[in-house]
Amino acid sequence: MVAFCASAIQARVARLIKLDVCGNPVTGASSAVVTTDGFISIQPNPQYLDGEEHQQRKANGALCLYQKDPSELTRVELAINWCVMDPDALVIITGERLLSTSVTGTGVAYGEGQLTARYSLEVWQPIVGAGACDASGNQQFLYWAFPNVGNSKVNQFSLENAPLQFSTTSETMKVGSRWGDGPGSAGPWAPLLAGAVFDASEHFLHNVTSVAPPVASCGAVLLT
Repeated sequence: MVAFCASAIQARVARLIKLDVCGNPVTGASSAVVTTDGFISIQPNPQYLDGEEHQQRKANGALCLYQKDPSELTRVELAINWCVMDPDALVIITGERLLSTSVTGTGVAYGEGQLTARYSLEVWQPIVGAGACDASGNQQFLYWAFPNVGNSKVNQFSLENAPLQFSTTSETMKVGSRWGDGPGSAGPWAPLLAGAVFDASEHFLHNVTSVAPPVASCGAVLLT
């Protein structure tokens, strides 16, 4: 097998999809999908549980036995810094109440309660250099998928004589059983993973694709 090594730059768009409590995409009238470029940065921070250390000393004080068990990935912290306040995106992330005028969401009301909302996050980065395009001349992308994200918090923010920067922090869980090879696997997103399917214990992946990212827009659409 020949490896395809790629260099990527920037982040073109991100897509957020509402999930149910089991981490599976919600479809129909209660679903929500937001495709946005209104972010400054997305910062994944994998968290590992250090392996347990076992040690025993002899009666003379010398080390008799030492072993450290392997560390394990437990979750990935996802910090998203926003420069555009898209209320539908923030509702997908936080599960808070959408404020609306007629059919247009205008804001979000934040209240007490457990953090039960879940969403998936996908991000497209253009590939640059020799591998920028495939054999047909199509731009290629480094595609990232975090299929099951939740426990989302709004971080401290400042209202001052400067641009508003609003940030959220979330944590991943292992993929939901219905993710398959991408949300809406019977529809247009199936080629994104090029046949790759999440294993049950996995939290995120990246893959090269020539499937163009969706167009960024304000607000949510339904997932069918």
